[in-house]
Amino acid sequence: MRRIFCLLCIGLVFAGFAFGHETTIITSDSARDYRSGDTVELFGISSHYNLVGEELEGLDAVEMHVYKNGIKGEALPLTENKDRLWYEGKYTLTDNSLAIAVFRSIGGYTTTFSDGTRVSLNKRAAAAANPGKTVSKTSYFTKWSKYYINPGSADRTFSVPLGHDLEIIPLDNPANMRRGGTMRLRVLYQGKPLPNAEVKASYDYYDYRTMDAWASTGRKTDRNGEISFRLDHPDIKKPVIWFFRVRELQRVNTAETDEENPAATLLFVVK
Repeated sequence: MRRIFCLLCIGLVFAGFAFGHETTIITSDSARDYRSGDTVELFGISSHYNLVGEELEGLDAVEMHVYKNGIKGEALPLTENKDRLWYEGKYTLTDNSLAIAVFRSIGGYTTTFSDGTRVSLNKRAAAAANPGKTVSKTSYFTKWSKYYINPGSADRTFSVPLGHDLEIIPLDNPANMRRGGTMRLRVLYQGKPLPNAEVKASYDYYDYRTMDAWASTGRKTDRNGEISFRLDHPDIKKPVIWFFRVRELQRVNTAETDEENPAATLLFVVK
């Protein structure tokens, strides 16, 4: 698959760019089925580009796990690939059943002062550290990404929530998805269906040179938090990874922050 590009490879360099709204994604080295005993190479990516590495937040700011039957496994050791600007982890399958790999950007605060400057501190700490400045706004960001490895046609656990603050749940079994088929999704926020949430969709090989390029935008969940997408990827004959993203902005008023801004992505192979 086309996983060999990075930000520098395509000639895009940004000095001092604010990366608060990039997409966090976990994917594998190949859009295929794996078998018991296989070792899956997993990549954790934060970027404004389609599966192209753009920044490394630091090993203390990210984590990767694999869930089996809804149970969270031990954290996978991660290494930084400073050429590709992504994180790499490995997981060896113990059987042929569904495994869900999760990559999380643990999150953090961004406080903006009235003069436009920013610090990576919560509201209380930022004010204490900068007594001569006025806090304009503080945001808290956190991101989750799920990648389905080996969903089976008989599997009944594919739609079980993993308990993330914000989560996209497939209502149709990814194992049965084919090009031109329709996938139904449900978005959950703190365990409850989230209506009127915009969900963006795209697939590997789709315009990776343009910032925030999506194959589908502008569509929102219904009152039950549900939405559907037709999985059509023109001119691609082999299996391809589709991915979906949602964000939810919640206004709060605490000593730490003024708003919470979680994001979530879901990925699976369409054959």
